[in-house]
This record gives sequence, C-alpha cells and structure tokens, in this order.
Amino acid sequence: MSAEENGSGDEWGFPNAATPPGSADYYAVRFCAPQRRRLYALLLGWHGVIRSTVDQPRDPGVARMKLDWWRNEISGLKRTEPRHPLLRALREESLDDRAIAAMHQVIDAAERHIIAPQPADDAAFLAACRGDRGSLLGLVAAARPDNGPDPTAAVAAGSYSSAVSRVGQLARRPDLLPNDCTPLRLRDLPMHRRVRRLDALFDGLGPLLPSPGELPELAARMHALALALHEKLRRTGYAVHDQPIDRNPLAHLWTAWRVR
Repeated sequence: MSAEENGSGDEWGFPNAATPPGSADYYAVRFCAPQRRRLYALLLGWHGVIRSTVDQPRDPGVARMKLDWWRNEISGLKRTEPRHPLLRALREESLDDRAIAAMHQVIDAAERHIIAPQPADDAAFLAACRGDRGSLLGLVAAARPDNGPDPTAAVAAGSYSSAVSRVGQLARRPDLLPNDCTPLRLRDLPMHRRVRRLDALFDGLGPLLPSPGELPELAARMHALALALHEKLRRTGYAVHDQPIDRNPLAHLWTAWRVR
C-alpha cells in the first residue's frame, strides 16, 4: 500500500472492503488517476453494501426495507446530512443529479434481485449481470467530475465482468446462473458440451462489448481483468471446482498495469 492510500484511516477510502489489496478490483482502482481513486473506491464500497443487502437475505421483506432506507438517504443527499458514513464521504465528492439517478438504478436492480434471485434463462442472466456490475460501472461513469462519456459502453463492460465472475464461482453459487447450469449437470457433461453451454451465456453480450479505447479508465481495467479471467476459465474447460477460480495478485497487477 502506497503512502497516499487511505493514509487517514478512512474506512471507505482506498483501499477498502470492496477493494482489498491483491484483488482484481484493487488493481483496477490502483492504476487509475490518483485524484479519482477515492471516488472509485467509495462507489465500489457503496455498491458492495447494496448488493450484500440482497444477496441471499434471510428476510426479503427486511432487505427491501433497507433498500427503501437507502433510497430516502440518497434522495436527500444534496439537501441534508446523510446518516451513513459512506454517504457522508460520497457527499464530499459533490455528486450531481446524474450520479444520484444512477445510484437509484443500482438500488432498483438490487430490488429486482430480491424478486427473482435466480435467472430463469440466459436472457434473465444477462439482465441480472447488467443490474449487478453493469449498474456499478454505469454509476462510475455518471459520477466522474466531467460526467464522463456515454455510459453505454461502461455498462456493457460491467455486465461482462459480472457474467465472468458468476461463471467463475458456479460451484459455490449456482443460484447466480440459470437453473440448468447446476454443478452436477455441468460436471456430467463432456467438456466440449460444457464449454458450449457456458459460452452461450455470453452470446448476448458479444455485440455490445466495447473496445478498450471506448471505455473510461476504471471500466477499461475491469474489462481487461474480466477478459483475462474468462480466458483462464475457458482454458480449464470451465472446470467445476469447489472453490471459485481466480487469478493471482501478480497476474491482476500485470493486467491492470498494461491498460493505458
């Protein structure tokens, strides 16, 4: 950790729980412009809090009440002092109406996950991915001080990143994939059929995926890191392991550093 990183001991600054050192998201943020690292870490941290609220909740009704609380806090972000320290930190970043609208979109997507926690088919899987990290990178694009580029490309990159992550942890979290992609079914398939089935999950994303030059800095690095992990998953034939398949920190560092 360099001297400027979270030197104040800020719980939500960079790095934080959403960007732990050594992780892909850590390096995605680490090689971005220094003046924007804290904003990116705050947004990843907030997105992580929202998604954890709806990830296998014990009581879906309570989870929806928590989302309503966040909606109220965000609606008053520019007028009143937020009660949550993470929102107080985000308020210091002077988020505009476009960013606040994107935060509401993150919450709306999280509520849809409560209603339909497992995708029914491939189309629903892609919609869930857009609602997950797709909405995250849409928020990041909206929250840049210059309002950044059109968020369409960033949303597509985030959706792809979410799809790769979900496939990588299919043995532990089969509920994140369509119900014909259970570990038992996939293990029983010959490797070429397993590859064909899981490749099909990405078919709807193919025409939407941008080139790196179309992406803002954080989205470009997350996209490159997702591509590298996807290549590893395909090399294994999408092997169904008990532990999520990932790359080591040095590999993450190298991939993120090469994105210019």
